[in-house]
Amino acid sequence: MSEYYRHRRHQLHQLLEPGLRRMLLFSFVLHLIVPIILSGVLNATHKTPKVPVYRVNLVNKPVKDPRAGRPDAVPTKKKKKKVTPKPVAKMIPVKPTKTVKTKPVVKKSPPVKTVKPDKTAQKSLAKRLAEMQAEAERKAKLDKLKAALAAQQADLGRPDVQAPVGEPDGTGKGIGVSDVRYVENFIKEQWRLSEYQLPRLDLEAEVKVYYSKEGKQGHWAMVKKSGNPFFDNSVKTAIIKSRELGYELPDAGEFEIIFNLKDLQQR
Repeated sequence: MSEYYRHRRHQLHQLLEPGLRRMLLFSFVLHLIVPIILSGVLNATHKTPKVPVYRVNLVNKPVKDPRAGRPDAVPTKKKKKKVTPKPVAKMIPVKPTKTVKTKPVVKKSPPVKTVKPDKTAQKSLAKRLAEMQAEAERKAKLDKLKAALAAQQADLGRPDVQAPVGEPDGTGKGIGVSDVRYVENFIKEQWRLSEYQLPRLDLEAEVKVYYSKEGKQGHWAMVKKSGNPFFDNSVKTAIIKSRELGYELPDAGEFEIIFNLKDLQQR
């Protein structure tokens, strides 16, 4: 029996040539590694930190030297100082002068006429009361919406109300955002493009725009095109819509703006 098994093993070794065995081993390793790569296990260990994308609140004015803070924070209203009233000087009491008593002259009053109630006045009063009630209901609904929005922001952990208005790396004292960030976000707010017109997401265009100190647009040029006509036309339309910024800038200048499709979709 041992000779028979030895003979069968020799036949198998002859059938499985060295090249075929290497191919079988390579195929086995390949079928083992490919599913691991596709599962994303290796990518999960090397996560790149996401850069925070700030959506600037355009209520904040552009300043030359912004302070440290958040560009998307809401400006807080300054509390009015309570004015303490000045002490009033005490009045010295004056002795009353003697009055001469005179007999009152009694006049007969004319008979009082009974006035009938005006129906039009009653209707106008009822109408006014109904308007006041509707206004109170509208205000109550608005207060509820504001409370719900505040609760939602608290759940999301966004300190927009508490955070000061400024820049993450700001070192100045100006209450506002930098002019570069303001111009960039103002123009990108005008950008619109349907998702059905985008064949891919790796599109990027670069534009240079000049603005005067009064916030009015001057010359502009498209420095780098994306190669996609729909995306390039949408960038041009956003530039044309941004002829006036709405605020004065600290200084006039030329601003370089990069339109990246992935960043725009995160806004």
